[in-house]
Amino acid sequence: MIVLISTSCRHRDVKLKTNENNVIVGKVLNLEGTLSTRNIHIIDSLIIIQESGNTYNFIVYNKNTLKLIGKFGRQGRGPSEYNLLIMMKQKIMKRDSAYLIIYNLNNKRIDSINILGAINKVNYYPKSIKFRNQKLSQVYPMRTAVIAADSFLIGTSSYNPEGKFFCYDIYNNKLTWEPFYPIPKIKPHERMIMSLYYCYLALRPTEKDIAAASLFFERIDILDKKGELVRSIVFENQDKEPDFSSPDRMPPRGVHEYFTSISVTQDYIYALNIDLDTDNREIIDSVSLIKTTWEDKGIPPEIFKLSPSVMEIAVDDNNQILYGIKLFTSDIYIFDLKQATNNSNKSRSLHNNN
Repeated sequence: MIVLISTSCRHRDVKLKTNENNVIVGKVLNLEGTLSTRNIHIIDSLIIIQESGNTYNFIVYNKNTLKLIGKFGRQGRGPSEYNLLIMMKQKIMKRDSAYLIIYNLNNKRIDSINILGAINKVNYYPKSIKFRNQKLSQVYPMRTAVIAADSFLIGTSSYNPEGKFFCYDIYNNKLTWEPFYPIPKIKPHERMIMSLYYCYLALRPTEKDIAAASLFFERIDILDKKGELVRSIVFENQDKEPDFSSPDRMPPRGVHEYFTSISVTQDYIYALNIDLDTDNREIIDSVSLIKTTWEDKGIPPEIFKLSPSVMEIAVDDNNQILYGIKLFTSDIYIFDLKQATNNSNKSRSLHNNN
């Protein structure tokens, strides 16, 4: 596989070769209290599972023992209840307390939730930002977003084809858009633009950088805290360019799906690439994990295979463990990243000696 690292206009493009390394075989465990998983996130010592069809939206576990800690976010439309929501992939710690950021589509508000406080208190009311009469209502509904530096919301929308990312200054109620990129040769239908540019965002713990992994383009973009493109990692392949010129079918025929999940640490970006031909819909036995650095250090991304396949991931940086879930099951898959890194280093050493 060849990877093209595309930086800003001040730098020249660089081509790097990467080796596809060993398969990481995960073990599977059944999670107590979980019925139908939708998403997964790790903040400090907590694993947060977003549920579907349960009384509560979130189930929380100790990441070291996988023991159930509690549940919060009851289904509903009340002050501390949720129905349609987005769990933002960012990690916030305040005075040793872990906070989860949630966008509530029904009430058009963003909640900052003290996770253990929400579990332990009968009546818990999170700090909220409401957008009913502000410019952010123009991007309803959001698909994915993060809050950088506690005041700047960056994300994607379903119905406003004005740019790839919306950038909303919360305090000043100012909405701007970052331009679409890349520009495909086949012009997309106006109703399909936001589907074409569907991606997943995660905020670096320092809140200065954002990673965006695309579903229909095999690329990872790194943005600054204002949503502007810093550099891109584009994977060359032999697949046809996505054709979104017709609004009749989603996804269109003949397109590939690539990244379905992203998890970040202070030093690395981890993106899950399913590389699926949407016309084939075969059962996927394994998926690719891409590990890359935030800065362009001239180091090629590492590529590993995960088996069994998963659809959503979260990385425990301290223990070098990757947790994965499949949608609508009660299982969690555990992958040892230390073993993969050791195997990669051995392969490089043997290659250098030869």
